[in-house]
Amino acid sequence: MNDPASPARPVAATIRYLSIIVGCACLLLAAACFVIAAQVFIQTGVFAQSYAMVGLISAALGSLGLTLARVWK
Repeated sequence: MNDPASPARPVAATIRYLSIIVGCACLLLAAACFVIAAQVFIQTGVFAQSYAMVGLISAALGSLGLTLARVWK
C-alpha cells in the first residue's frame, strides 16, 4: 500500500504553490515598475530606464515561475 513516491508529493505541492506565489509577486512588481516608469515619463518627459529594466526582468521571472508551477506535477 505504501507508494515510494508518496513522501515526494507534499514537497512537489509545496514547490508548486511557492512558484505560483513567487510568480504572481514578480508580475505584481513588474506592473508596479511599469506604472512608476510611465508616471515618471509623463511628469518629467525622461524615460526611467532602470524601472523599465526591473519591470522586464520581473515579468520574465514571473512568467517563468508560473510556467514552472504549470509544468511541475
